[in-house]
Amino acid sequence: MHSQAFPSLARRRFAMSGLAIGAGALVGKGAQAGDAAAPARASGPIVLHGQSPRLTVHALNTFHGEAATGLRIDFHSFDAEDYALLGSFTLNANGRTDEPLLVGDSYRTGRYQLLLHVDDYFAQKKAPLPGRPFLTKVPIRFQVANAQERIHLPIQFGPWSYTYSRGS
Repeated sequence: MHSQAFPSLARRRFAMSGLAIGAGALVGKGAQAGDAAAPARASGPIVLHGQSPRLTVHALNTFHGEAATGLRIDFHSFDAEDYALLGSFTLNANGRTDEPLLVGDSYRTGRYQLLLHVDDYFAQKKAPLPGRPFLTKVPIRFQVANAQERIHLPIQFGPWSYTYSRGS
């Protein structure tokens, strides 16, 4: 029974050793050529080179394993006392907005909030969830400290959890 419970253990070990050997070969090949390791890229992906600084968002629905098409998001800025609504939008088929949230003159330093309507989203998708939703409206708060940097916010969420980070 032990071999049936873990039939892929040998395959995983083989794959991991293959990765280690391959990585060693790549490092060795670079060292033979005398090349120094390439420095980490400070700017965004090549497809964004030449574009002005901007704030973009991309959301993925981890419950269904797909882009969060149709998710409604309210976008706010902090005005020293409270969050003021800048606009609302619905994510497109790729889980993104059609245009950057902030770009050009609208892209300023400050504190911001995205309010994700997660409960409405899963109700619209008729997700088979037990009982009432655990997450309802999810606030994502962040700040732009340097308006010369491009900021991308990748968001992953499901009915019970969410995560986000600062991408470039």
